[in-house]
Amino acid sequence: MATPRHFVLPPHLVVCAFFVALLVLLQLLLTAPAFGTEVPASPFVAVGQTVRPAVVSIRTIRLTGAAGVNQGPLQEMYRRYFPDAEGEGGRFEAPSTGSGFVVDKRGHVLTNHHVIDAADEIFVRFGGERREYRARLQGTDPNTDLALLLIDPGERDLPVLEFADSDAVEVGSWAVAVGNPFGNLESSLTVGVVSAKGRGDLVIGGLTPRFQDFIQTDASINFGNSGGPLVDVSGRVIGVNTAINSRGQGIGFAVPSNLVRRIYRDLREHGRVIRGYLGVSTEDLVLVVGEEQENAPEAGARVLDVVAGSPAATAGLRAGDIITAWDGDPVASRRELLFLVAGTAPGTELELEVQRDRERLLLRVTTEEWQEDPAGRQHAAGDAWLGLNVAAIAGTDPRVERLRDMLGVTATVGVMVVGVAEDSPGAEAGIRPGDVLVSMDGHEIEDLASWEQVRTLLSGRREPLTVLVRTGTSEQYLQVVPRAAGLEN
Repeated sequence: MATPRHFVLPPHLVVCAFFVALLVLLQLLLTAPAFGTEVPASPFVAVGQTVRPAVVSIRTIRLTGAAGVNQGPLQEMYRRYFPDAEGEGGRFEAPSTGSGFVVDKRGHVLTNHHVIDAADEIFVRFGGERREYRARLQGTDPNTDLALLLIDPGERDLPVLEFADSDAVEVGSWAVAVGNPFGNLESSLTVGVVSAKGRGDLVIGGLTPRFQDFIQTDASINFGNSGGPLVDVSGRVIGVNTAINSRGQGIGFAVPSNLVRRIYRDLREHGRVIRGYLGVSTEDLVLVVGEEQENAPEAGARVLDVVAGSPAATAGLRAGDIITAWDGDPVASRRELLFLVAGTAPGTELELEVQRDRERLLLRVTTEEWQEDPAGRQHAAGDAWLGLNVAAIAGTDPRVERLRDMLGVTATVGVMVVGVAEDSPGAEAGIRPGDVLVSMDGHEIEDLASWEQVRTLLSGRREPLTVLVRTGTSEQYLQVVPRAAGLEN
């Protein structure tokens, strides 16, 4: 057997190794915290101490009876087991919860519209307390999914949160969400970053708020967080938590604080939001590389339709015009124009810059006040339901005309789908632009008016909806599951 060899380091290497080890030990001793030294506290401790006392839990009660329950076995159950004097079924309380936060000493509380929508009673409770305050609805704005409540604090000195400038918030900045997930985990605090800004075209609970400019965050937002604040590291509000994506993780959305402040001011002073109105439907201008035209604008909003009798019609706007500036402010997209028009006071006369057939025009327009459902102004630019935008078949909407010619649509009854939001319930069911909706759950859809009636009747449904869809000359029944692929509270 071979004898193992032994290696002996030269004396000078032994000395070097000793001094290296000594230097490493000294470095560790100098950089290590002294015994008993406190580790620096997380900066989010102070955020929680500032924000959590002003965040409230919101409990709503919706009284429901046979008249408010979907037709079918459930309605028959109410007639049978909860009869009223007329035998139509008694009324019961359907509670739900959400979050909110105090914005002034008078007792105003901000939350989401969908948290208190159709509520018969609203109650507000502060964290760690058992008593509740009965709240009054000061005003609500479905178009931004915001609502303002008012409680009577009595002699109580209410904690109030301050707003930050959401325009100054950068992607990658810290974002802290505070709310009451699942209704019973009150005053929960989660930390993340601002993932993106300016998100739009989202479907929330089967509905699409008209004005969208969301902050995206990966701070954990769960059911029940809706209406709570999204704050920065100083505890200032940068947004109102509105929705999560049920199909992904770390994807939540909040209404930016600069928009929230304006809505809050209008709801507090007027009980509603006052917006300007132009009277056009538009689309983003898309330039194809290699097909640029001389004097063509690089960005803008292309006019698809002009509402008869609207300010746009009076000013001389036409379908095909490209709006490039609004009162001196550049217009880069359809959504940008929407916010510029809405932010202009009704009755304001201003200059509109338009590109028409390679010619630059300056038009004078005077805005009117935008109405929720102005008579005679129904068109496909309205709110979506189930992720679907529809338009009248007999109307003059150029999208309907293009789809009719392209697909050979001959239907004269129903409403035509002109837009389907990605990952929406409608998209999941297989509904596509150009399809004609004929009926839903046995309710006939003859025109836009009957569509709105069906929407009002069925918008609270969570069970599958049976939709009769006409594609070209064929018909089929599809099952649409509300909120199946949308964003939830």
